Parts: sequence; C-alpha cells; structure tokens
Amino acid sequence: MDELPVITSRSNTLVQRARRVVSGDEPGFIALEGDRLVDDAIAAGREIEIVVLAQDRRERADELRKHGQRVQLVDGAIVEQVSSLDKSPGIIALAPVPKAVDLETLKLDPRTLIVVVAGVGDPGNLGALARAAEAFGATALVALAGGATPWSTKALRGSMGSLLRLPIAAPMQAKACFALLSRRKVRQVCATTRGGLDPQKFDWKGPIALWITGETGVAPDVGASFEAVTIPIAAQVESLNVTVAASIVLFCASRARAGVRG
Repeated sequence: MDELPVITSRSNTLVQRARRVVSGDEPGFIALEGDRLVDDAIAAGREIEIVVLAQDRRERADELRKHGQRVQLVDGAIVEQVSSLDKSPGIIALAPVPKAVDLETLKLDPRTLIVVVAGVGDPGNLGALARAAEAFGATALVALAGGATPWSTKALRGSMGSLLRLPIAAPMQAKACFALLSRRKVRQVCATTRGGLDPQKFDWKGPIALWITGETGVAPDVGASFEAVTIPIAAQVESLNVTVAASIVLFCASRARAGVRG
C-alpha cells in the first residue's frame, strides 16, 4: 500500500474543515471522534467522507484503507488541537448526517415502539437515552426541535453507537409529530411524573409512540391528550433523571412485549 503524506500545517483546508465540523459549524456533517464511533459507523453502513488520523497511527490508517475508507494523516499536535476531547484519541472521521427516517412511510406493526424525545437539552442525556432505546428494542427515535441534536459529538459518544444504528428522525416540531403519528393510528403515550398508569400494568400493544420529556415530566402542548405512564417512586422524591426514567419505562415495555409480567 502506498505511503500516505502527512499534513503539518494548521492552515490546511482539511484541517480547517475538520475544525468547523467538530465545532458544529458545518451543517449537514458530523464528527466521529474515537475508534469505537468510527467502527460503529462503518458497521452500520454509514457513509464516511474521510478519516483524519494522527500521523503515528499508520497501522490503523492501513486497516481503514483496506476497508475502503479514505484516510489522511495529520500531525498529532494538530489533531489534538482540533479535537473536542480533553485527550484526543487521534482519530476524527467526517461524515454526512445520516438520512432521517420518514415517519410517513415507517413500517408499523403491533410491536412498533417509537421513542419521541422532547425538551431534553443535555446531549449526554440524549445519547444515553438512545442507548436505552436501542437496548430495549425501540423501532426508531425522534428528537424534537428545541432540544439537543443527536448529531453533536457529546450525544454521539454518549450513545455508544446507538445513534448511528437506530433510525433517527430529527428535528421535528412536537405538534407536527403528534399529528402525523395520530394520523397513522399510533398510540401516543407520555412518561409523566404524576397521574399516569404504572408502566408495569400498562397495555403496551402498539404501534406506540413513547414521549420522553425533561425532568419536569410535563407532556408537550400538542393540542390533544396523551395516554400517560408514571413510575411509582417515594413521595419525597420529586422526579427521576430523564435517562433513568426512560430506561425504566422502556424496560417495562420490553418485558410486557416479551410476555413477562411483574
């Protein structure tokens, strides 16, 4: 395999572009930092435009090139400077934002479970929530406008690859999402802090859209009502972290669909 040249200038066009993508300043592109995310993207069949590697990672460069990836070696200090992480892993892939799933044509059946995330502003929470959604069998995830984007570096890393494997619809407006899913006869269920049914006793027969909101647990104003589920907790505890709550509800839904009770 031919020897790769090394970029040593901070003003290089690719270096400047990588900096913009990592900073979120180039719409339509995402940065995948770390070997795990790059490998997850490849395994999921996601398109990667180019992989930027620190110059001391030639073996990794050869491996990626054998798998058909375009690779560029860059001075390690420059990669460190471009990275959004405290300690750069020496690898940053630039990739187009994955194509959004179309909820109008998404195949529905009684086991369909669409997770709709509303008002979750922390990208780390969104990423962890996506991990729970994938772990417990969600069909797709919708990230509503006004919350964290699923394509930020922090969300992607927090998801451990789940945001690259799950079908994602983002961004969407709450009312438009509710109306579309209602039109397709999808049950709309919101996890709330008070007043809902115990998720262990809830009828999870779908297709269902499970709406997960911020820690206030207030259902979005969509001009219509939701079914509601509420996790029983001690009275002195006001609420649970949104990712913890979502994980519990999704676990209950998964068990119910598998025919496990209690």
